[in-house]
Amino acid sequence: MAGICAIAALCLPPSASAMELARYDNTIILSGPVNGSEWAMVKDAFAANPHIDLVILRNSHGGEAGTGYEIGEFFRQRGVTTAVSGYCVSSCSRMFLGGKNRLFTDDYPLDQTRVGFHGHYDAQGNLNGASVIRDGLYEWIIRYSDGKADPELVKRWIAIRKNKGAANFFHPDLAATLGNSVFFCDGMQRQKITSCEAIPTDALQRGVITDKRRISSPDQASLPSRARANAFPPSGYADIDELDKLPLDARPGVEQYQRYLAAPTPKAFAVAPTRRHWGWNSGSKEDVNAQALKRCEERAGQACVLYSVDDNVVYQQ
Repeated sequence: MAGICAIAALCLPPSASAMELARYDNTIILSGPVNGSEWAMVKDAFAANPHIDLVILRNSHGGEAGTGYEIGEFFRQRGVTTAVSGYCVSSCSRMFLGGKNRLFTDDYPLDQTRVGFHGHYDAQGNLNGASVIRDGLYEWIIRYSDGKADPELVKRWIAIRKNKGAANFFHPDLAATLGNSVFFCDGMQRQKITSCEAIPTDALQRGVITDKRRISSPDQASLPSRARANAFPPSGYADIDELDKLPLDARPGVEQYQRYLAAPTPKAFAVAPTRRHWGWNSGSKEDVNAQALKRCEERAGQACVLYSVDDNVVYQQ
């Protein structure tokens, strides 16, 4: 086990779950942690269907480092396209870079879709610099980014001291709202990724992706976030970030709505007919819609209505 941990990006116990693999015609979707058993699973999938040409990597913080290299190299040999759905970090990012063509999906909002790169770490989450050098991580990244990765930035991210940090690449379109789409987190403190150091470059320029198109996964409609979007569609009253349309006359309420906009989904924001009271909830295991309404009604002393659910304004005047 010690030998395995020495090369692991995040050392997982033997009982840790493997990635799940789902098949849709010539597409496979890999999701979850990497424990080292995925290589055989992927080879079996390609043996069963040699025509697989799209691999979607979904919501994986990575895990066993060697598997990331092996599968990434295999994907490049097969000439497949890889796409990120949600987040793909650590060894998952090496699987992603293996794609001949690399894309983001539109399964999740722009600020919830990213590829994260860092070094190799021991069981305590501390940098294992000897493993980084031995496995040639720097040269591997340069090669599999088609020579486009910024050498100095790569040197920084493979030297991040704690495995909670990463160089995070979002779709370049995120820069239209946040000013940047690449954020470097050193992992030494807890903070929202988009509040980390902004790096003036983007995923296309640096070979993380090869195409700015955003594609849809074949199972997109079944994702919980999509189910909520279908259940609470936009009313057409306003765009989510149109602050001047918000039916609140209280400046603190407007400020709270701006915090809501930056919060993760699921989330909901409620307003009262008084235009002076509001309530919101985000990321709770409870019903965020009900919690937002409850908080608003406790303040207003009367019934409230939902203004927005996740990224949709549902309010009707």
